[in-house]
Amino acid sequence: MGRCFKTWLILVLAIAVPSCCWASASLVQRAVFQAVWQEINANYYDTDFGGKDWEAIGERYRKRLSAIEGPTAFDQMMTEMLRELGDSHFSIVSPVFNELIPNVWEGGETGMDLSVVGNRVIVHRVHLGGAAELAGVQAGHELVSVGGERVWDLRKRISESVVYNNRIHYYLMEVVENRFFGAPGDKVSFCLKAARLTSAKKLTLKLQTYRGRMSSQLGNLEESPMVLESRSLGSNIHYLRFDLWFPSLMEEMRSVIRSMDRDSHGLIIDIRGNPGGIGLMATGLAGMLVENEYEMGRMRLRQGHLNYNVYPQSGAFLGPLAILVDGTSISTSEIFAADMQETGRARLFGSRTAGAALPSVLKKLPNNYYLQMAIADYVTSRGNRIEKSGVTPDEVVALSTSKLRQGEDSVIDAARKWILRQSD
Repeated sequence: MGRCFKTWLILVLAIAVPSCCWASASLVQRAVFQAVWQEINANYYDTDFGGKDWEAIGERYRKRLSAIEGPTAFDQMMTEMLRELGDSHFSIVSPVFNELIPNVWEGGETGMDLSVVGNRVIVHRVHLGGAAELAGVQAGHELVSVGGERVWDLRKRISESVVYNNRIHYYLMEVVENRFFGAPGDKVSFCLKAARLTSAKKLTLKLQTYRGRMSSQLGNLEESPMVLESRSLGSNIHYLRFDLWFPSLMEEMRSVIRSMDRDSHGLIIDIRGNPGGIGLMATGLAGMLVENEYEMGRMRLRQGHLNYNVYPQSGAFLGPLAILVDGTSISTSEIFAADMQETGRARLFGSRTAGAALPSVLKKLPNNYYLQMAIADYVTSRGNRIEKSGVTPDEVVALSTSKLRQGEDSVIDAARKWILRQSD
């Protein structure tokens, strides 16, 4: 597990206002409210606001300010107003959610990756020689609690907070992983069970020093651990996994793809757990996988539009391509997956994506509040909108805990079998 501040890609986690500052709460509330309303009024991508009267909406919520008591009630009201727009990538500080992510990453590494299967958090991968392996953690086991907090209770708190329902899986991952944050040498206690009907076993691991790659700071996004994994699966099938769409990964991805020869039976690109990043990177990766120029899709901005044009590159891989997605594949990951599926270039495996594909920016507001707001709408080349609906794989494959315990990934296995059938 190496994720740090990736939540910033789809949700702004701001600095909570100390309770003492709310003695003159109305001044803070009105300043933040007005800044949020004006930002959206000036920069929302649809000047018609989807047929909604933004002026009237603002006036209706402005009248409620005088009755608001305390920051929690204020943030809940602001969330209600943002939901009137009906889009993802609109968030403001929530004390409830800040309590769910209390820790700051301090360079500690657990040596395991987690995934969500249904409503459960399971151990997806255990890194050889890592802290988790040394503590006796095994892939396929279910995480029951961490730091004395039950996973089920954490999920309930998420569902009761301001999180959109179609992104609960992603936030559950972030909240659980946050419980493992700490400095190298820190100890974290947690409970795992091997199967549904077995009893939980308490384990403690000692965090190791993270020595992996880091993203560079980009605007308000701080440095974050990131992963790029490339390996052969045998039978001349190559596997590529990365968990952020960041420019510093592009050259290595290009090298990996160009290293595949004509005898390669296929390529599997795994973007499960990838919450997005730089949108135009999707066109760069697509250019390494196609032979003809085309338009991937279009961003509709407040003024004008931005075409996502794909330009084929030398050394492109044109063989069978499988893409793995799940409910934590968000934003740029959804844009890329939707295009590869829509054009027929790839076959998708896994579970439906979150349906949160809009590009957004972070805006600093008065009193250390932050607003994340969508600045454009996205449609595919065929005019399809990913927002809310997400991307449904061609083959819906659940991650099997029993197979994980045997060292197999059921989603990778399904993609691998499909690729082999293409060369029969």
